[in-house]
Amino acid sequence: MFYAQFVLSKKGPLAKIWLAAHWEKKLSKAQIYETNVQDAVNEILKPKVKMALRTTGHLLLGIVRIYSRKTKYLLADCNEAFLKIKMAFRSGQIELVDDGKEAPLLPLPEVFPDFDSTLPDFNDVEFNNHLQ
Repeated sequence: MFYAQFVLSKKGPLAKIWLAAHWEKKLSKAQIYETNVQDAVNEILKPKVKMALRTTGHLLLGIVRIYSRKTKYLLADCNEAFLKIKMAFRSGQIELVDDGKEAPLLPLPEVFPDFDSTLPDFNDVEFNNHLQ
């Protein structure tokens, strides 16, 4: 059958896919993130060199494992964001510490000059003329 030597090379376009198929734990989170699944699938569907069906199957397994880990990372990130939002907008269950301190009193004047003027008597006002 056809054996693609470029798949096993460390710098090959499908090297990370091959590693994911056989040594899934060897790939780091950064390597998983930088792998483009769509480009890898297109590379497998239209290879430059013919590959054996078994090799293609291994590569497809690698793509599935990379996609699975990407979705796990996305789920973890979403859960973390959800918890942060939930903590930020939680109900008023705040426990205040009573340390014996009180807010200082503000002295306010007892005279209110705005309210010292007398209001006109409503009986003296002509409402019909006032509204026109």
